[in-house]
Amino acid sequence: MLIREYQPSDVENIIAIFRNAIINIGSTAYNAKQIEVWSSYPEDIEEFMQLLSQGITFVAVHNNQLVAFGQLNPSNHIAFLYTASNFNRLGYATKIYQQLEAQAFNQGVQRLQTDASRISKYFFLKMGFYIVETEIVERKQVWLERFKMEKILT
Repeated sequence: MLIREYQPSDVENIIAIFRNAIINIGSTAYNAKQIEVWSSYPEDIEEFMQLLSQGITFVAVHNNQLVAFGQLNPSNHIAFLYTASNFNRLGYATKIYQQLEAQAFNQGVQRLQTDASRISKYFFLKMGFYIVETEIVERKQVWLERFKMEKILT
């Protein structure tokens, strides 16, 4: 398993992973309209490329294929953590998460945060996070439930 830093040439593969994960994994916890709206992001590839270049973004590579990605942005917030559905539950997200947490810790972060979906909240609970609050966010006139979560780094 190779974990490396994001490169701008990865953006289309990352978008494919993002959409694949939402459509194939997210559909177990969200309805069809929610999945449609959620997976339509990002609409602007250049804007998304800029976003991925902020903070630190890692990708997991399996046989020269990108299979997962995660981002720490800003230094105390896990902004993205997605795995392609056919590579789900094989340790890729865990390995990326561990590197992101180590980066945060090395930067002096004491409290790590994320906004987790109904699916990813279980992963983050396993990683030592706790739920701060449940919130409902609106995207294109569709409501999505997510969880503000935190972990104290020691």
